Amino acid sequence: MENMYVTLRNKLKINTLINGDKANPPLILLHGWPSSSLLWRHLIPDLSKYFYVLAPDLPGHGKSDKPENALYDLNFLRGFILDFFDVFNLKTAHLCVHDIGGMAGLSFAVRHPERLGKFIIMNTSPYPEWSPALYISILLLRQSFLTRLFLNRFVFKQVLKNGFYNKELITSEVLDIFRSPWIASTDAMRAFSKTIDIPPELMVENRDYLRKINIPTLILWGRKDVFFPFSIARQLHQDIRTSKLVAVDRAGHFLQEEQPRFILQEMVKFISGKDNDSGANIYAAGDSP
Repeated sequence: MENMYVTLRNKLKINTLINGDKANPPLILLHGWPSSSLLWRHLIPDLSKYFYVLAPDLPGHGKSDKPENALYDLNFLRGFILDFFDVFNLKTAHLCVHDIGGMAGLSFAVRHPERLGKFIIMNTSPYPEWSPALYISILLLRQSFLTRLFLNRFVFKQVLKNGFYNKELITSEVLDIFRSPWIASTDAMRAFSKTIDIPPELMVENRDYLRKINIPTLILWGRKDVFFPFSIARQLHQDIRTSKLVAVDRAGHFLQEEQPRFILQEMVKFISGKDNDSGANIYAAGDSP
């Protein structure tokens, strides 16, 4: 797996994990907060057998640039996706998104559908009505004066636990993968709160626009997500008429950590066109990781 920096037209340097043959169909993987491209580490080796896989660190995250004056809203993140496509000269690509990456991906699908092959959405917030748990959590986490407290190793682990169904999977290695980028520099610590300091209404598309998406879409959703409940997945499935919904059992928000083998199977089946259940709700019992 290659790790390289690419420079976008706005001069931002974006750290990117790259794997697979360029001759294969391109597949872009977008993580969310507070993770990085390493969220996909369990999936990339096998996905690269079928696709040319590109997994960037979003601006402000991981090892990518963290512009101090950026407003990390939907316009900024959607523009990032477009620039990322262009820097790799991708006329079209498959796109798989999660969390904040999912909000940006949905906006990109609305505004640039001609650039997408197939579209995969995982636990995100397509609507401005947040659950009380999410609202309170984000309200606290975006307070910059509390950043050092939240990045304390013990406290960060307690915060991260909310995203896992199986808390035992949060090993020291996993904790470091999530936490280390945020404590790597002063800029990174500033970005911890700044990257989520956006009102929900500036992070979602109009629901009427979402209903116009006609790209083949797979919605994969951890059923035990306390922040983005499965009811959101059902609602999104209704709004995107070309979508298929698959529930991932025994998984919370970070389903890539908890059920990677099951997710891999569903992704490959969907993108390859070997899936005959398009449009149907499927409640799947995920495999053990």
